[in-house]
Amino acid sequence: MTQEQLKVEVLTERARLAAGHEQTVDVLVRITPPALSREFSARRKLNLGVVLDRSGSMQGAKMERAREAASYCVEQLLPADRLSLVIFDDRVEVLIPSSFVEDKAGLKRLIAGVGARGSTALHEAWVRGGMQVSEHIDTAAVNRVLLITDGLANVGETNTDALVSQAKGLFERGVSTSTVGIGEDFNEDLLIPMARAGGGNAWHVAEAADMQRIFSVELEGLLAQFAHDVSLGLVPSDGVRVTDVLNDFELTETGRYRLPDLQAGSPLDVVLRLHLPARAAGDRMRILDLRVGYTPREARGAEVLKQAFEVEFAGEREVEALPADDEVTRAVRLLMNARARREAVAYMDRGDYAASANVLNNAYVATEAYCAARPYDAEAADDSAELLRATGSLRDRGQDKMSRKLLEYASLLRRTGRKTK
Repeated sequence: MTQEQLKVEVLTERARLAAGHEQTVDVLVRITPPALSREFSARRKLNLGVVLDRSGSMQGAKMERAREAASYCVEQLLPADRLSLVIFDDRVEVLIPSSFVEDKAGLKRLIAGVGARGSTALHEAWVRGGMQVSEHIDTAAVNRVLLITDGLANVGETNTDALVSQAKGLFERGVSTSTVGIGEDFNEDLLIPMARAGGGNAWHVAEAADMQRIFSVELEGLLAQFAHDVSLGLVPSDGVRVTDVLNDFELTETGRYRLPDLQAGSPLDVVLRLHLPARAAGDRMRILDLRVGYTPREARGAEVLKQAFEVEFAGEREVEALPADDEVTRAVRLLMNARARREAVAYMDRGDYAASANVLNNAYVATEAYCAARPYDAEAADDSAELLRATGSLRDRGQDKMSRKLLEYASLLRRTGRKTK
């Protein structure tokens, strides 16, 4: 695909900005990959390594659903795909060495025999899973490790910084890592950073019954991948400052923002907050140059799309009379809600549950006000309802671990444009 097929829109709430004074303005950058065309409908091959926790806490419904999800995964793969399965408790076993998916019935029989026992040697198991994928790395395929656990790393290497650094190193060698945390006892402060550093996704399964749905979303994302190694570079004009990126993306070593993989037909919204100098009515100003770097799925090298953004200034009354673009207001509101969830978690970690509930309640009130002023918006209404539920759950100290996880993962999904439904 050529770079012209990647669409980048840059929007402000109104088509013109008010003249005569300095101001802060929110800018929506919407990056939309094309839907899969007939020409490129053949999907990319997968080189997938599943790393499955079989420790004692996984017994019962969790293990049953994990086996079902792994078998579902086998059913979705093609003979040209590769699959490996590493299982772990206090010991690590390569149950299925990396191989082409030719004998699906045989693979599913092996998966059906996995039972729960022992402790959690997470690090060694993930390393072994990474080795299975790395030994057969294919630049024409999606090479990924999928780590599934319900517990804490308590055998072998358990240092979060070390594990995150190793996930980043594996990603730099071409193998990404996604993580799935089950229930309320796993360490999200390990699994989320591992997935982010590892170039994959972080998922939370609150109930065992949700396992197959999460597997399905992860696989669909892999199969629909349009581009990886995606970054956003910003060069503001003289007098313009980028004061915030509401998605809270990490910066690369070159000063660009690291974005998630782009999925065919699925837009990614990035919201910038810019401080602009005063300009006269009638002026046009080039305020920002954008650079989107990415590696398309069928290309051997990186591509770059560059785009300049200009705005026109007008008098206050003229600007106020212009229709507002609700897409911008909506994106800002939902990303501010994501940030509120992260702030709430920080207060929870300090034991200040009243402040945590207050942050969430303020976001809820603001979202209700947004919804009341517009036609029905299902996504915003759902977000408002989730904020209200989260505020209520903080009154029950027994819900602490699950509340924290729900807040962390809801924030992450919003900031990276991922959905589980």
